[in-house]
Amino acid sequence: MVPFVLAVLTAVPPPVVLDDATKAKLRAVAFQAARDGDTKTLAAYFRAGQPVNAANARGDTLLILAVYHGHADAVDLVLKQPKVDLTHRNAMGFAALDGAAFKGSVPIATALVKAGADVNAKNESGKTALMLAALTDRADVVRYLLEAGADPTAADKDGNTALSVAEGQGAKGAAAVLRAARKP
Repeated sequence: MVPFVLAVLTAVPPPVVLDDATKAKLRAVAFQAARDGDTKTLAAYFRAGQPVNAANARGDTLLILAVYHGHADAVDLVLKQPKVDLTHRNAMGFAALDGAAFKGSVPIATALVKAGADVNAKNESGKTALMLAALTDRADVVRYLLEAGADPTAADKDGNTALSVAEGQGAKGAAAVLRAARKP
């Protein structure tokens, strides 16, 4: 009897196979966890072998949602996953770094750049994260992106630069940082 009990206790359980409906429910829970900054749930999702780069109907990934909602711990957790896609753009054309720039989070922008996000990447209209930070008058993010190598002379398809965007929006703080960056 003892060998049987020992065999049962040491046996490796068979892998759990999830059907498509269950996978969809898990993704929905994970997306809500990214919005809420629930790192415990996200960690369990990743431990279950679920994909880091899955996107919802709006094209948002877990990373984009965590960034947009300002959850630095959740961003860090997602960035630790293998093969996380820093270039993915949602249906609105925004990548994770664009979200950090738009929302004004230097710590999150820093984490993304350290993970390999391109500070000069452009969306379909040619806008960069620097332009989005300038648009929303996120002077601290503008300063950080410039220090990280963002090109202040980059222009979108309409010829707008970060400075012209800032000036057009009345974003005085961002415009001042951009003007100061032009001086030799």
